[in-house]
Formats: sequence, structure tokens, C-alpha cells
Amino acid sequence: MTHPGLAQLSIEISAKDATEEDLDRMTRQLLSELRETDVESAELTKGGEAPQGTKSADAITMGSIVISAVPAVLPAIVGLVQAWAARGQARTVKFRGKVGTYDVEFEGSPEELQNLLASLEAQHLAQGQQPVENQGESDELERTPVKNRAARSARIFISYRRADSADVTGRIYDRLTGHFGKSAIFKDVDSIPPGIDFKEHLEKAVGKCKIFLVVIGDRWLEMTDSLQNNRLYDPRDFVRIEIEAALSRNILVIPLLVRGASMPAEEQLPASLRKLVYRNALPVRSDPDFHRDMDRLIEAISNYANEKS
Repeated sequence: MTHPGLAQLSIEISAKDATEEDLDRMTRQLLSELRETDVESAELTKGGEAPQGTKSADAITMGSIVISAVPAVLPAIVGLVQAWAARGQARTVKFRGKVGTYDVEFEGSPEELQNLLASLEAQHLAQGQQPVENQGESDELERTPVKNRAARSARIFISYRRADSADVTGRIYDRLTGHFGKSAIFKDVDSIPPGIDFKEHLEKAVGKCKIFLVVIGDRWLEMTDSLQNNRLYDPRDFVRIEIEAALSRNILVIPLLVRGASMPAEEQLPASLRKLVYRNALPVRSDPDFHRDMDRLIEAISNYANEKS
């Protein structure tokens, strides 16, 4: 029986000119990815007509998935589904379901879902009720084993360069937020107020995390500024400041090697960053290995968070 604090959504999948076999394969692929996130459950739904645009209109047992999850993780899950849809030609997804006592329907934008949840929360507050995303949350925490709660409380900072690895970092971010929740992940420290010491600001941001991930792509060592100076050798470089701050603290620092990159040698780095080469790195490869590698990373982060709790 589903806990009353969980939201239930049906994900309806369609793809132009897809056969039933194509649709079944795509649906099962998405189901597999969803089961790797922080959903409570994800299952194929049976029966129904083929979505509009498919070649068959017969009753099928594919093209639809029902998930149960706490409302707080829904935007991350929706983002993962949208990213999955964008990876295939002419794929579309629609979401229908129930959040709290409300029936919802939307086309899959995480922003649209966040606005909808905010609207529902405002309605609840106006009626003197508990906010939608908190309904059943205290009960859910009581039912959640201490080990799982510790893992969900992880604070993770992702350091990367846009020109080197923005796209794969986005996928890494989606997987991490799907498992640990969006509030646990720090990425893109861009909004530094005017007049603020940016070095101090970045150090404070890193100081809030328990786990620090350094995404290293095949151009990470070579990135230069407008004057063609190597960025890592500039003491004002954001990435250098972030890594220096992390290495100065007793926290878990994991280099993530993407795009076939390998760990740099000591002599390739400024002195303040050379301890990084002794941190055990994890490769995050492209498909079909991406999710398997992310599973290893999530397990390592969870184990560390549980040990430190």
C-alpha cells in the first residue's frame, strides 16, 4: 500500500512512427533509469491504447510507467525524464497523477512542475493546511532507515568548467539530484554579489559541503583565459579556488574523469593542487556505461555519508 505522503504520477510515452516493439524497448529503458533514482517505486502499467503517433492502436502493455515518490524529488525526476526524451528523435512524455489531494497534469517541464507545486502549497497554506511537499514527510522520515536518511543528507559540491564538460556534468547532476535531492547539490556558483570577495565567497560555498566532486574532461588541463594563460595557474581562477578550499578540509574529494580523460601528473598542476592526484578517481563514461558508473559514484557517496553520520 502506497504511503499517503507519496505522490503518484503516470508517465505516458509516445514517439512518432514508432512500432510497438520500439515503444516497449524505450519504455523499459526509461523504467530502468527511473529505478536508479530516488523514486519509491516505478512500474509498467498494463492495458490502454497506443499513444497517438504510434503505428498500432491495439491494446498494449507498454508506453506508460507509474511512479511513486516524495513530492520534493519530483522536479528532479521530471528533469531526468525530459533529458531521456530529448535523447531520442520525436519522443514526447506527458505526466498525470496525484500530489497530495490534487490531480495534476502537465507536459514534463521541471519548472512547470515546480510552479504547480508552489501553487498547490499556496492553496494549502491559505486553507490552513500543511504544505504539499511536507504532507506525510515526518511519517516518511520515521519509516526511513537511519542509514538511508544519512545518505540523503549528503551535501555535494560539483566543480567543473563549462567549456570542458558542461553537458556531461548536467547528466551527472541529474542523477545525483534524482537520488539525493536537489537541495543536496551545489553547482554553478555564479551569482556572486557585486563588491563581495569572490575567493571568500567560493571558500564558504565549498565549506558547506561534505563531498567534493571535480569533473575533469579531456580539455581540463588546457583551458586558457582571453590572454592564453593557463587558468589553473591563475590564483583567481574559480575552479582552482574551489579545489584548494576542498583539499584544505577533511572531506571526501573525488575526481570524476569524463570524455576519456586521465588524471593529471603532479608536475602538470600548480603546487596548491598537487594533492588532488592522490585522490582516487572514478571514470564516468558515456553510454552504455554512464549509469553503471554513476551507480558506483552514488554508492561511494552514500557509504561515506552513512559513515560520517
